[in-house]
Amino acid sequence: MAGDGHVDGRGRPLRGKALGLAELRAAGFAVPEFRCSPLDVAGAVRELGLPVAVRSSASVEDGGELSFAGQFRSFLNLGSVEAVEAAVAACHESLGMAGVEAYSRRHGVDAATMSMQVIVQRMVRPELAGVAFSVNPMTGVEEVVIEASAGVADGLLAGHEAPLAAGDVVLERYRGVIEGVVREIHRHFGVPQDVEFAVEGGVLWILQARPVTRIEFGEGSGEWTNADFRDGGVSSGVCTPLMWSLYDFIWEDALKGFLGELRLLRGGFEAGRMFFGRPYWNLGAVKECLARLPGYDEREFERDLSVARGEGGEWRRTPVTVGSVLRAIPTMVAGPRVMARQEAMVSGLLGGGYERMAGVFGEPWAEPERGLESLVTTLYRETETSYFRTIFCASLAKLLFMESYPGVDYSALVAGLPPLRHLEPTREIRRMQAEGRMDAGELMRRFGHRSRRELDLRVPRWDEDREWVEALLRSPAGPEPVDPALGQREALREALASLPGWRRGGFVRKLERLRRFLWLREEMRDLSSRVYHLIRRHVLAVGGVRGWGDDVFFMTWREVVAGDRSGVAEGRRVYESYRNFRAPNEIGVRYRRVAGRAVGDLRGIGASPGVVRGVARRVRTIEEALGVERGSVLVCPFTDPGWTPVLERVAAVVTETGGLLSHAAVICREYGIPAVLGVADAVERIPDGVEVTVDGSAGTVEIS
Repeated sequence: MAGDGHVDGRGRPLRGKALGLAELRAAGFAVPEFRCSPLDVAGAVRELGLPVAVRSSASVEDGGELSFAGQFRSFLNLGSVEAVEAAVAACHESLGMAGVEAYSRRHGVDAATMSMQVIVQRMVRPELAGVAFSVNPMTGVEEVVIEASAGVADGLLAGHEAPLAAGDVVLERYRGVIEGVVREIHRHFGVPQDVEFAVEGGVLWILQARPVTRIEFGEGSGEWTNADFRDGGVSSGVCTPLMWSLYDFIWEDALKGFLGELRLLRGGFEAGRMFFGRPYWNLGAVKECLARLPGYDEREFERDLSVARGEGGEWRRTPVTVGSVLRAIPTMVAGPRVMARQEAMVSGLLGGGYERMAGVFGEPWAEPERGLESLVTTLYRETETSYFRTIFCASLAKLLFMESYPGVDYSALVAGLPPLRHLEPTREIRRMQAEGRMDAGELMRRFGHRSRRELDLRVPRWDEDREWVEALLRSPAGPEPVDPALGQREALREALASLPGWRRGGFVRKLERLRRFLWLREEMRDLSSRVYHLIRRHVLAVGGVRGWGDDVFFMTWREVVAGDRSGVAEGRRVYESYRNFRAPNEIGVRYRRVAGRAVGDLRGIGASPGVVRGVARRVRTIEEALGVERGSVLVCPFTDPGWTPVLERVAAVVTETGGLLSHAAVICREYGIPAVLGVADAVERIPDGVEVTVDGSAGTVEIS
């Protein structure tokens, strides 16, 4: 029986709606008895009893990106075998309907690849039926939204009938049950759900559940982004309460404190917030602050962050006028001082300040909670705040540089930085391979703070992950890297030649300041990884002593210190509910969440110059990336410093996220490999194994 397994009456794997129903039934949810594509329709009807419903279950239906809602045929209250057989035939024929073909073309789906299965299901005779969303599709708020009517609700679903008003006796009787079941379905699938339900005889039956494929945000939601948080960071997947609590501890002061020192802050604002189990920061408030700077270009700012602009509104630009310059004088005076102080602070940390402090926390304390609290409030607070302030300084330095010299070859000019600590493990691995020293233990000791996912504290570090380190040692070396300094010097000569003599000194000073902060930012990221390594050790020590297991990752750091486990259940619920959700990168009325394949050219941000033609290899994880052949074009959602040993041997990189200031951009420039970042849906749109041409200067990817 199809309902008891995951194949239809012909032995084919279930697809679309039928697969969802089978999974719900297997998980214990109440699903009316059904058969999928039965060979003997009359026999299925005898088993189910009349009346029955016949529903389409196309291979493309109810997917995570496209729902095809309302495109195929469904029939209710069928009272004879002949009617059922005719409905089954009509469902199959609906694959060729004009509306389906138009929908497929609009969303880039090849209609020839679609197939149809058909559900024959016991017809529920409900007292209440309707639909419920586990997330409000009009506001993005996590709340169960119910639209229901008395009876079958086909008129409601077709849009011909108004839903019952809040307060209706029957609706209120079952509201709590509906909300609870819908949240559990959301948690089961790990993505927000659109659930069709019916209440019969006091039992809540689930007729259909599919991912919510379109989320809009209401007026007043502001503008939020996970830029810089998502590129291998805390927003690249669901974030645990522990990790967010650490970020939240320093983010408010780091961001608003920096803007305040620049004399750009006018009043307070909420700096960070969690949506869909992931951290976001207040893009709208930051742009309001930066818009006070003459020459500020909102479009360029968003481009640097790889912010995907949705619908509505023009990009804002602050004109350079006498008035705007006069108003900006306090910032113009404060800016160089802030950057100078930050450079001195970071230089002190990198020059040995970290080692002096880290020595105190090298091993968990006898009282592990007290040790964790001291670590977070001293070493972590200083290094992570300084890391974020260095990011802000790098962004400010780029803004000031590009504002003054908009036509220069930015990517070439900022390549060839001083040696980066990120690259040290890869250089050591290649030296060891050349010398035949396959000693994983040495790498684990020297680079124990590295990890496959450095900003997920649940993931082991290299000093706990021998299998991964040994795999890196076995991975083939890449080609001899191109010296990026050669292109940098040529770009510098060309830029200086294009400027009048009186502007060249300022150009060099601003460029060197920008390059300095880019280098410092990467060095501070390495330092940040070392501190998170210490935090993980202390957290595990607390969890081990208290017998909490991995519950410790679903507590805030303050809860860990206080021994308060009251939030663990809710933390796990949120984590599991969004574990498979492809969250929007931006939130707000200008950033409408429309799922589906992107169409048009494969364009992004040219982040590392050069042109390469090669075979595309699509991956989603660093583990998959390790198997990519030397000289391939790596196509992936994002990269971070943990991917460095992989990037060293590919010919070019294409990512779905990242901007000119991202870690991926810096690392690719240092390896001298072309990179195009921020290509929407690149992993879905670029077939594995095809030849592509990557132009890291123009920001284009062409499929041969």
